[in-house]
Amino acid sequence: MSPDEVPTARTPEEYLRLALEAPTPERRARFAAEGLEAEEVEPDTELLLCRQVYLAHVAAHRFQAALAVAERMCGLGRMPDVAHHDASRAFAALGDVRGAIEQQRLAARSAPPERRSFHHWALATLLHFSGDPDGAVGALDRGLRWAREDRPLLRGHRAWVLLEVGRPVEDLEEILEVLERAPRGYGELVAGMLRYHLGDARRAAVHLRAFLRRNAAADVAKALTLREELRRARLALASIESD
Repeated sequence: MSPDEVPTARTPEEYLRLALEAPTPERRARFAAEGLEAEEVEPDTELLLCRQVYLAHVAAHRFQAALAVAERMCGLGRMPDVAHHDASRAFAALGDVRGAIEQQRLAARSAPPERRSFHHWALATLLHFSGDPDGAVGALDRGLRWAREDRPLLRGHRAWVLLEVGRPVEDLEEILEVLERAPRGYGELVAGMLRYHLGDARRAAVHLRAFLRRNAAADVAKALTLREELRRARLALASIESD
């Protein structure tokens, strides 16, 4: 199929498949838009097609357009936690922290049990980085009620927030031991920041460098989501290396 060729007489579901398989954001958005123009689109399919348009806008740094699509998704009543989380990310990309927090609160409230810990943790990161440690700890405590595999990560992030504002942390060594058994992804950042605040520069640097390497080639959506985390990791590592 040529880049300019768009198949005709497709169902919305077929356009969704084409959008998911598209090699570029532009073609993803084009196929998804074709699917949305169909006369009859099931609500679940409409949500998934909208999300492909949303992701294409994010990849192209069209954040206002991405927010408009996310708000449409929120109005569909399907997978509301996903829709509100995407709206939160769009608000954050536009620099509207209050809007991002409000949408993430809605995501946490509407999430099914298996996603509640994630959404409370995502809310906690927004509150943490906006200078509300008490709100962040409260969100993490709510997330911990539902956490399973991600429990070490939420406990670690809670300890990070407390250490950052000079508060004591119970069972800190045990929290670090569990987190460091196999730190991956965000866990490397949390372990690094805990070691940094404890004054363990060598081990902090190992974790922070691993986190930065892992995300060196992150796509636009992921880089936006981790923008503040990447900034803080670089600042901490620069501080370590300047000593």
